[in-house]
Amino acid sequence: MQQSSTATQDMGGWQCRWRTPEGMFLIAWVVLCLPWLLGIKTIPFDAVQQFFPAVSFSAEQLRHLQSPWWNPYLYGGYPQLADPQMMTLQPSMLLPMLLAPTSLHLFNVVVLLHVLAGGFGALRLGRVQGMPPAARLLFALVLMFGGVAASRLQHTPMIVSYSLLPWLWLGMEQVRRQGRLRDVLLAGIAGGLCALQLTQVTYFIILACAIHAVGAVLLAKGQRVRLLLRFCLVGVLAGAISAPQWLSTLAWLGETNRDGFSLEAALPGAMHWQTLATLLSGNVFSQGRGDSWAFGDISADYLYLGAVPLALWLGWGGEVLRRKPAATRIALAVVILTILIALGGATPLFPCLFTWLPGLDLFRRPADALFLTLPAAAWLGANALQAALQPGPLRPPWMSVGAVVLLAVSSAWMAIDRGHLAAFAWLGISAAVGIAAVLLLRRHRAPERWLFVLVLFDLLLFNVGTSFNAGSGTKSVLTADRAGPAQRAYALLAAERQPGLPERAVVFGIGGLTNGAAVHAIALANGYNPMLASDYLQMTGMPGEPVDTFQQKLPTAWATDTTAPVYDLLGVRWLLAQDPFPGSSAQGDQVELARRDSVLPRVLNPRNVRRHDARLPPADEFNQTDFSRQLWLPAMAGAACPEHDAGEANIQVQHYQPGRIELTVEADRPAWVVVNEVTARGWQARLPDGTVLPLLRGNGLFHALCVPAGRHQVQLRYSPLQLWREGLSVRLAGDSGLH
Repeated sequence: MQQSSTATQDMGGWQCRWRTPEGMFLIAWVVLCLPWLLGIKTIPFDAVQQFFPAVSFSAEQLRHLQSPWWNPYLYGGYPQLADPQMMTLQPSMLLPMLLAPTSLHLFNVVVLLHVLAGGFGALRLGRVQGMPPAARLLFALVLMFGGVAASRLQHTPMIVSYSLLPWLWLGMEQVRRQGRLRDVLLAGIAGGLCALQLTQVTYFIILACAIHAVGAVLLAKGQRVRLLLRFCLVGVLAGAISAPQWLSTLAWLGETNRDGFSLEAALPGAMHWQTLATLLSGNVFSQGRGDSWAFGDISADYLYLGAVPLALWLGWGGEVLRRKPAATRIALAVVILTILIALGGATPLFPCLFTWLPGLDLFRRPADALFLTLPAAAWLGANALQAALQPGPLRPPWMSVGAVVLLAVSSAWMAIDRGHLAAFAWLGISAAVGIAAVLLLRRHRAPERWLFVLVLFDLLLFNVGTSFNAGSGTKSVLTADRAGPAQRAYALLAAERQPGLPERAVVFGIGGLTNGAAVHAIALANGYNPMLASDYLQMTGMPGEPVDTFQQKLPTAWATDTTAPVYDLLGVRWLLAQDPFPGSSAQGDQVELARRDSVLPRVLNPRNVRRHDARLPPADEFNQTDFSRQLWLPAMAGAACPEHDAGEANIQVQHYQPGRIELTVEADRPAWVVVNEVTARGWQARLPDGTVLPLLRGNGLFHALCVPAGRHQVQLRYSPLQLWREGLSVRLAGDSGLH
């Protein structure tokens, strides 16, 4: 009998734990994320094409106790460490991926675990702020699954940084309130991990934290100096944790196409004003379900927080304003200001900020400000629920009601004008959900459980599992054992892999191989990355965004077509696309292949030097060069080898791995050695006795060095410390870095 009683108590305790906000959020997370957790769906677009290959490469390197700083498999090789979006130093992504670096399913689960962790942080924050359990749960759900948090799930580094925001907010709040060492550590560590992804979302989060800290110090009633010192300590700790990333990015930035944008280049990334209609219904433009007629990007231009929090605010927002006037006005100001920033050039605010706010010109998407709209809106909705759960009449905020009515009228006008009457059905569904929430709160004695069901239904219908964040869970996985162009192309290239310095492919229009080839150590001369080395972009013209055909790739003076010598130097052996192109042959349905037989040896021993005054060699003369005999060097580059009739050398590649090349060179006199791998700041060449050999930029893009007479073991290695020494010194000097 006693055992039965104990078992009943244990069962009751288990049920109570699941009824806590933490237990309910975990249930919601499982329900909302189930297709991804089971591997039925995958997070699509940039997540699978750009960020999964990067994290997979880093995890695979670490698993073999090798450094992931240099990725040789994309764009002929580039410093992945210095790329601010690739999460090369993010432990919360890399450590779990060590279990199975090539598993796209595991990658999805790890991303979703960040969402879960962010939700738990939001619940903890809500408790500190005095929210009741139901309000805390709504706060966490809206914060982690509302608006752009759901629609931009594909932008992994932003989601990772955003998932740390609740913990950073909690730490900052506790530093202000109590100032304990553990609060400083929480804020500093969360801030540092957040800043390991240098996206515009991180920029806005850092800016918001700085404003929060300044405001807290100015409004403090006493001990302002002590509070200021605590916030400074938070900043120092966060800066120290993220220093390797921002030092690396700053050191490489001057060699890239992203060292500052003009206002005209940034404005196309703004939210369209018509997108404000998505505040009323998530599918008003059929962007999540059906044929989209949206005015802008279907994922970036998205405001739908849910019908329930909007209805709560419209019903009880006036009461929230009465109870917490200062905090509510701040939250409303954040919502309005961030939306105005997201609208870009539609208002004067963003152009003004772009002109005088340091660092904002490094980013190109004003719509990223919507990531700060969410926390403020989630707070407003949660506090409205707190007011609604207490006895009292409805207290609408009439200005907000007027704005929503105006928005509804304009949405109806757009739907009629464009002939998309289905928009009324979606607006009606959202309105019905909102009205149901208000009726539950007014008439039901215990509405929390049914309100939770309504919120889940709303998020499932509009924000989760829609076309902007759910793709096939198997289509993007390269196994070569299924039908499809990506699988056949992968099988062709995988069969050609050889040890040593890699030969490369150029692949257009086969999405699974765009960056995905890097997961399987297949080297490409192209890829998908908005941030590219300027010299490489100028010489090869390889697009940052994927294109479908070779005909769409823009020619350059150095690469007028696929027979250009720069392709020979890069080791481009294979050209693949879905559509036919000159010289291609069909390899089954939707796979066209051309093999290039003019590829030069991966290591050359030219005897004569030609100089160029400009950053790159003159294109006409470059394209007529016999690279086995001649080497192009910048005019100011000095070395010990003679300009003409330099030594003859026997060169063997002893070892090759990403970021490290070992050669044996035997020369009768000082000889030039050209390694046809893309060079960049951070590479250095050494002899076994520690002698540093100057590493020059040869033939525009490649490693060139002068090796002394005799037999030598030469090691080329990519080093973050060398990157910082070279890049930061050049940046501080304001030089172009020509070497």
